[in-house]
Amino acid sequence: MSVVNLQDFQPPVSGEALAEMARCYQKSLLLAQTFELGIFERLADGAKSAGQLADEMEVRPERLALLLDALASVWLLEKNGDAYANSVLADTFLCSSSKFYQGDLLKLQLASERRRQWERIGDWLKGETIRRAGNPGEVFNPSFVRAMAQATLSHKGFVVTVELVAGHIGFGKAKRLLDLGGGHGLYAIALKKLKPDLEATVFDLPHMAEVTREYARRYGTPVAFWAGNFFNDELPEEQDIALVFDVFYGPPAKTKEVLTRIHRALRPGSYLFTKHWFLDDTRTRPERAVLFALLLALGNPASHVCTYREMAEMLAEAGFVVEDQVSVGDSASTMIIARKGGE
Repeated sequence: MSVVNLQDFQPPVSGEALAEMARCYQKSLLLAQTFELGIFERLADGAKSAGQLADEMEVRPERLALLLDALASVWLLEKNGDAYANSVLADTFLCSSSKFYQGDLLKLQLASERRRQWERIGDWLKGETIRRAGNPGEVFNPSFVRAMAQATLSHKGFVVTVELVAGHIGFGKAKRLLDLGGGHGLYAIALKKLKPDLEATVFDLPHMAEVTREYARRYGTPVAFWAGNFFNDELPEEQDIALVFDVFYGPPAKTKEVLTRIHRALRPGSYLFTKHWFLDDTRTRPERAVLFALLLALGNPASHVCTYREMAEMLAEAGFVVEDQVSVGDSASTMIIARKGGE
């Protein structure tokens, strides 16, 4: 018998990573379609058989059963005999009655327009800008802000961030807090809950006030809203703490201007907490930040995701002293804590 060299059948590296990318794409489409069909909402009140659901949806039960089995395989449903029920994951994030509902976030992330952006990378490389359909000014609409709120509440980074600010010496002495570009206002709301006498103000575009007040009512903690555009307008003065989270993804020159305004708005010795997805110096890590940088560039040639070094340099130029940097637990975000000199 001839000897077979099995090394000829063994690649130098596993291809499982590529296969997993393809499977993740399939799972994303499965989630998008079943969410649109309202399956999770139909099961919000309890388990149903494929036949019962098929009657409600006016679809073929034998085909629906295959779909429900697929959802059970990815832990979105639980199957017991011929009955299907939402998993805890689905009940928590995919049913509108839950306070942790992520419907707006899913609509944003899984939208066909966003998929088409990725599908046109070849056109983008040739010089086209792949903008999403609709009015560019509608990007920061209430649904978008709710999507950002849902993303905020979906991972442990929110609690880590709030605890980090609340545990800082600057927070203990603070009387006024400014949440710049705060939109939903969740960070300001949570911090005011911890310190009720804090004057917490969310500064954002005028039409964001509706969503800020919605979340303030939900959590029983009113916060002030100051309408304005931080790229053009001066900020409320005599602040003790400024929060600036996930807004500096535009031209560095614009970021520098805003940092200078923040410096003017803060009292001497006060603190800026700024949290963003920062790239490393190679601009190839962390993965989520790199993919985010590419997505932004597809639709906006002027977008820019900073490296940590770039942001630290801009802070210094604006007059801040960087005191610390902390990972906040969502695999890409880093908090930079900077102080305005004077005390």
